[in-house]
Order: sequence, then structure tokens, then C-alpha cells
Amino acid sequence: MAQSVVYADLKFAAGPPPTVPDDDDSPYENVPLGPVTAAPSPGRWTRRWRDPTALLAASLLLLLLLLVAVVALGACYWQVSRSLQDASRQHTTEQGRLSQALRSQEQSREQTQLELSRARGELQRLWHEYNITQMELEKRNSELERRNSELGHTLEELAVLQEEMQVVQGRLNTSESTVSSLRACVNTDCCPAGWVLYKSKCLYISVTNKTWQQSSQDCENQSAHLLVQ
Repeated sequence: MAQSVVYADLKFAAGPPPTVPDDDDSPYENVPLGPVTAAPSPGRWTRRWRDPTALLAASLLLLLLLLVAVVALGACYWQVSRSLQDASRQHTTEQGRLSQALRSQEQSREQTQLELSRARGELQRLWHEYNITQMELEKRNSELERRNSELGHTLEELAVLQEEMQVVQGRLNTSESTVSSLRACVNTDCCPAGWVLYKSKCLYISVTNKTWQQSSQDCENQSAHLLVQ
């Protein structure tokens, strides 16, 4: 802020002040000066302005310097304010961009957490289904093993039955041959009563249980021989 400097031109008189005002253009009164007892110190001096033109030039120069300083300070203040405003706008823009990016990241994080929760739930469901399926598979494997074991036993029994059936079939074939021979013998009366014809031989089938020796003795008594397979 500019400040003005006022310089006073003082006049000193030796006598008493006059009663009539002085016609001088100076706005300052004459101040009486007492007796001077000693000379002024050489280290101190007083500068007086006698020429109004020099005073005006000095005032204008000082005002010009103050104006230049004010303009320079104003320019600096304007530049600093402009820089601060630009920095503030950049800061606001950057803060908005960072806030938007933070909100986007927060939304993305929430979405990721939601998807992760869903994936965990789905994984738990699949794991539960897998355990159930594994248990059912183990049960089916146990059932299959049991059935395979039963099938093995059944096949063994079937093989035994097939062998027995073959034996029975052989016996049946022999019995059929015997019956056929017996029928032929009955029709031709080639054997004694109570005897049957079997492969051109007469056989006697006893209905009583006897030992081998008793059967052999009985055959000898009937002039026959005990059948030996």
C-alpha cells in the first residue's frame, strides 16, 4: 500500500514572534529558537528541503516506485493466485478422479466378494453332492461285490448241478436203454419170469437189501453171477 511522505520546512527566529501574521506562503508557524550554547555534533546532521520542485520530484519518484512495487506485487499476487487456482482445480479434478477410481475399486471389490461368496456356496454344494455320490458309489460297489460273490457261488452251484445233471442224464439214458431192453424181452419172453433183458443178457433186480456175499450166494444158487460194473 502506497504511503506519502511530508517534509516540513521550518523557520526559526531569534526574537519574539510577531503579532501580525506573516505573509509567507508557508503553512507552518515560526518557532522561536533559544540561545545556542554549543555547536551541533559533527556525527549528526539535518537535511532540509528548500526547493519545492525537488520535493515534488522526489515525491513523484517515490510514488512511482511505490506504484511499480504495487504493480509488481499485484502481478506476483495474480500469478500466485492463478497458480493456486490452477493447482486447486487440478487438485479437485485429481481428487474427483481418485474418488471415482476408489468407488469403482470398492464396487469391484464388493462384486468380487459377492462372486466369491457365490462360488464358495456352489463349491460347498458340489462338495456335498460329491460326498453323497461317493457314498452311493461305495454302496453300489459293495452291492456289486456282494452280487458278484453271489453270482460266483451261483455259478459254482450251477456247475455242480450241470455235472449232476450230466450224471443223471447218463443214468436216465441207461435207464431208458434198460427199459427198452426190458420191453423187448417182455415181448419176446427170452428171460425167465422176474428177469429182464439188458444188452442180450438177463438181469435179476432184487428188491431186498443184501450184502455183497449174500447177493453173490443168491446168484450162485440161481446159476447166475453177480453183476460187476
